[in-house]
Amino acid sequence: MRLAMLLSTICCMLCLSGCWDNKNIQELLYPTAIGVDYKDNLYEAYIQIINFSQVAKSENGGGGGGGPQVYVGKGKGKTPSLALGNIYETAQRRLFWSHVRAFLFTESAIQAGGSDYFDNLKRYREFRYSPWIFGTKGSIEDLFMTSSFFKMSPIATVLGTPEENYLQKSFIKPLQAQEYQIYLNEPGDTALVPTLTIDKTSWQSEEKADPKLKINGVFVVQKNDFQGWMSHDQVSGLRWMNKETSRTAVETKSAIVSLEKPKPKIMVTQKDGKNIFNIAVKVRGNIVELNDSHTSEQEIEKEAEEQIKKEIRSTYEDGLRIGADMYNFRNVMFKKNFKNWQDIKLSSSSLNRIDVQVYIQHTGELEKQ
Repeated sequence: MRLAMLLSTICCMLCLSGCWDNKNIQELLYPTAIGVDYKDNLYEAYIQIINFSQVAKSENGGGGGGGPQVYVGKGKGKTPSLALGNIYETAQRRLFWSHVRAFLFTESAIQAGGSDYFDNLKRYREFRYSPWIFGTKGSIEDLFMTSSFFKMSPIATVLGTPEENYLQKSFIKPLQAQEYQIYLNEPGDTALVPTLTIDKTSWQSEEKADPKLKINGVFVVQKNDFQGWMSHDQVSGLRWMNKETSRTAVETKSAIVSLEKPKPKIMVTQKDGKNIFNIAVKVRGNIVELNDSHTSEQEIEKEAEEQIKKEIRSTYEDGLRIGADMYNFRNVMFKKNFKNWQDIKLSSSSLNRIDVQVYIQHTGELEKQ
């Protein structure tokens, strides 16, 4: 009896340890980015596929073997899911979706779909909530085919790893799928989707232009309402309202100051029966370039404070022109239990006071003056 039970247990263990549906890496295709466009009442889905056999060495700095190959597939359908499914017909191999690092949407796709695109994420277990979300006013195919440096993997671009650029120059914060859904579902919140373009002039290789990806602005989305696009320069005030800003520079008359880790605070009160908002920002940093050696540290701090105030107000007012609540004032009211948070009509005067305190920690050569 004991022997029979032992044999039975061993047989069960052998069955459990078997990888019945295991696939070799060479038998799978790995999409690393998905793009969606909407034209003529049809969705157009794009997928970027790379040769993962070359990725390991290229990500470690190796450029041998010609670099990773890139393919872009395209399908059409009445829904995003059907459009992606159309690609299966010509894929030749099974598509494995767990390595998708980015979603890229055109303006028309965001207008048509809103938050519906993420329905597949919740229903299909291979998808994750960590991919980056981008928009574009250009060609998805061209963006997917734009390479990195030294024949490195396309993953090593702003599309696949935007956080690397953001740590060096914090201007427009990258957005993940899970954050995007939170913004769309949170009452009074506005989602800011970074948009990509192709810069064809900044870099050269072997005396030829070498195009590179660049974040050039944001799509502004509130719930399922696409409100418009704002350029890189128009959203300069956002960096001062984001606690995750790692490093960003402000140019004044006397110096260029590198600032980090702002501490913004939004306060709402009532004045003459109207809701008004006050913003306070504290930020620290150091001088990286001095244009006038006769200017004191206190004067440079004052100049930086005035420039930051100007940028915060300018971004707010540019947002108003497209009906956008750039600093989520309505969400602030919702969290403070204002019953009329949905009915408030924002205007230029709704943003009342902006207080900024800049602390220069290191002055460099200025200390020697």
